[in-house]
Amino acid sequence: MEKAKCPIEITLSVISGKWKFLIIRELMGGGKRFGALHKCIGPISAKILTQQLREMENDGLVERKVFSEIPPKVEYSLTP
Repeated sequence: MEKAKCPIEITLSVISGKWKFLIIRELMGGGKRFGALHKCIGPISAKILTQQLREMENDGLVERKVFSEIPPKVEYSLTP
């Protein structure tokens, strides 16, 4: 029988890592496009930023909104 995790353990497992806190900090001011996030966060590679955003989206922390424009526009924001 597996021991139930407490809310703090769950929170730490979802936002663990070097970059997720910085991504959350940047998105607290409102939605941002990928390029703007990349500039604000600093020495993170595009690959790692994409990976972190996907993980956060899968965990329900971040929403990815795709606008039907040319060129394509994608904006990331925190979920309620």
